[in-house]
Amino acid sequence: MRQSINFKFPKEHGAWAMLFVPFAVGVIVAGSFPARAWLITLAVTAVFISRPSLHAWWRARRQGRTDKDSFRALIVCFGFAAACGLPLLVIDKLLGLIPLGAASVLLLAINAEQATRREDRAVANEILAIAGLTLTAPIAYYVVRKAWDPKAVCLWAMCALYFASSVFYVRLRVYSVNARKENERRKLWRGCALYHSTLLVSLVALALTGNLRVFALIAFAPALARSFRHLFAPVGKLNLKKIGALEIVYSMVFLIFMAMTFRTA
Repeated sequence: MRQSINFKFPKEHGAWAMLFVPFAVGVIVAGSFPARAWLITLAVTAVFISRPSLHAWWRARRQGRTDKDSFRALIVCFGFAAACGLPLLVIDKLLGLIPLGAASVLLLAINAEQATRREDRAVANEILAIAGLTLTAPIAYYVVRKAWDPKAVCLWAMCALYFASSVFYVRLRVYSVNARKENERRKLWRGCALYHSTLLVSLVALALTGNLRVFALIAFAPALARSFRHLFAPVGKLNLKKIGALEIVYSMVFLIFMAMTFRTA
């Protein structure tokens, strides 16, 4: 009797943005969308969809149980991703995908272990996960251009820095409405203030020295503005749906102006 495969799709809307906004930036900056870009799109999507199944299987394994449904879904996702990636390695000779793929799988495994230990929501661990998700920027750029250059690394750094901002901001908003988290809120307030102040100063310094176009400042402007606004004029009411919707809007602004930054550089 044939067994069906139950895929567990990622439910975090923000994670989808963290995956595909950098990917779109990489493609746009690279300047085209050839057939091989479709293959890497499918491969990246399959690996991302595997995350919930990987977490479920990993958790069951750690607890001495078997989760055949999650394991089957995991194998199908990884198999599909490998099938899409193989032509890129064999035909297009994009061997640079090997270390990038290895880094992505390693970060997936680390995230699965953290989720099993209920540590994946720690700020440092969330930022590590973002570093993995935003690898899609250099991956997309490399696949389209079929060559490495420093721009690919810059795209990854900018995307990782941008989305790390949301970790501090959203967590601070949540803690601000929970009186029992006052100590955590104060600690996170300091971290949020330090992160965004350093980010703003660094971006301005790079722009003033001619190492970064002004479009980059515009790309980060909504995220910086909403963070500093809450730091110094906190909003008491928490509406996660509204916050999520605004984060998507901000990420679209980031996508447009970050693409302009590197397309015109």
